Amino acid sequence: MRKKVFKIALLTFALLLVLTFLLTFPASPFLKIANPLSKIDICRDCNVIFITMTNLRYDHMSFNGYSRPTTPNLDKLAKESLVFDNAFSHASWTLPEAISIYTSLYPYQHGVMNRYDGSTLSKDTPTLIEVLKKAGYTTAAFTGGFDYNTDFGLTNRFDTYRECTKGQAASYPRQAGPRAGGPSLYGELTCTIPQAIDYLDAQRNSKFFLHVQGFDTHCPFSQNGGKIFDPDYQGEIDFSDCLWTFDRTQPQIKDGKTYYPVYFSKTGTDKQILLAEEDIKHLITIYDEAIVSADEAIGKLLDKVKSLGVWDKTIIVFTSEHGDMFGKQGRFMRGGPLRGTFYDDVLHIPLFIKIPNLESKKIDGLVQQIDLTPTLLNFLGLPEQFHMEGQSLVPLIYQNKQVNDYVFAGAQFSPADINPYFNKQTRVETIRSKSWKLIQEYIAGEKDKDEPQQELFDIQNDPEESTNLAGSRIDMLDNLASKLEEWSKKIRGK
Repeated sequence: MRKKVFKIALLTFALLLVLTFLLTFPASPFLKIANPLSKIDICRDCNVIFITMTNLRYDHMSFNGYSRPTTPNLDKLAKESLVFDNAFSHASWTLPEAISIYTSLYPYQHGVMNRYDGSTLSKDTPTLIEVLKKAGYTTAAFTGGFDYNTDFGLTNRFDTYRECTKGQAASYPRQAGPRAGGPSLYGELTCTIPQAIDYLDAQRNSKFFLHVQGFDTHCPFSQNGGKIFDPDYQGEIDFSDCLWTFDRTQPQIKDGKTYYPVYFSKTGTDKQILLAEEDIKHLITIYDEAIVSADEAIGKLLDKVKSLGVWDKTIIVFTSEHGDMFGKQGRFMRGGPLRGTFYDDVLHIPLFIKIPNLESKKIDGLVQQIDLTPTLLNFLGLPEQFHMEGQSLVPLIYQNKQVNDYVFAGAQFSPADINPYFNKQTRVETIRSKSWKLIQEYIAGEKDKDEPQQELFDIQNDPEESTNLAGSRIDMLDNLASKLEEWSKKIRGK
């Protein structure tokens, strides 16, 4: 009997000690809390830094097995992060994707899919920015402008916003000319990161949310001009602006040598440039060198966070809005806002999340970028305060429980009638599992709107998406098309 009483007294004393500790140290930023799904490490009041390197392909990062040492600083970050191997975007250009990340809505839902028709994010559509402001965060963004311009209703919500461009960009040119506000003017991380570092110096004692973005890996790729990886290139191609296509191009044979025709953005459609194999290799080379330059700048930002002593109370997210194309399926670049290009080269993006006190690991489950905002709110211990289409990745992280059986992408593309490259309105959508992928494109004026062009790929056995099985695997085609149609009607409200 005495032993029983003693045990009860001992347990009571232990409980009192635990309660006393919790009441005495309530400000600890790392607190295990009960969660219906699992126990998660809450990083309450932690700072948040977003870093986005626009146009970066996941398969061109050296930590991922790429043949060139393109990302030494990001490789180090990956070793301290949750690395999502199967993360995908929802559009093939920056504007709609950036807004999808912040709203946790697909492009169809937030509606900003056109640069020139006056589209802007509704003031009534909340974003991650407002939630963090309400929680006491100071918010800032330093971007390369253009698709992040305040005219589109997203970046004007930050407390501090600054653009770092190569030309005048106080307001996005709303005229629909083919080269209005051309890519050669897009700002880079090599410019925005020094501004962000100055901001961190001033905010070291504040609770902050910082987004740093740049178009370093967006054409034209001219930072180093091949000096690092291809110094012996002898070609005569002008790479000072974008070389792109807006449809599948067919190779041309001249004197027994294969060439691919592309457009040069400086001359429009007046002249085609023919790229030989060595030219394409050099194009990829200068793209990779742009990654190296941006990675070096990111390294300086990460070093600054460490030197300020806030590394262990800062969540760092690294991602890209989309990737790019270098000749696969006869396509170069992505068609941008003029025509959606939904191959994995474009939609498969890097996503790292470094969370203090959480062990790093690679995660294989399917992830959508709209999942990022609800996941961050979970880790910050903040309630979801508006409707989000994305899912928190907490079950995937802690229990390896899949949150997405499929990932989806879909957007409207509306080039101007006068655009010389491509001027037909299209709607492009895709559904993808780990094994199969279906791309559907509806092109106005070419077919009945209910008869899309379809491409079906066995991703597991054909990761390069080289063989269209739409004509031979009717069973899989019908299955995925049915699921994609169901998703599309729900999201578009039709």
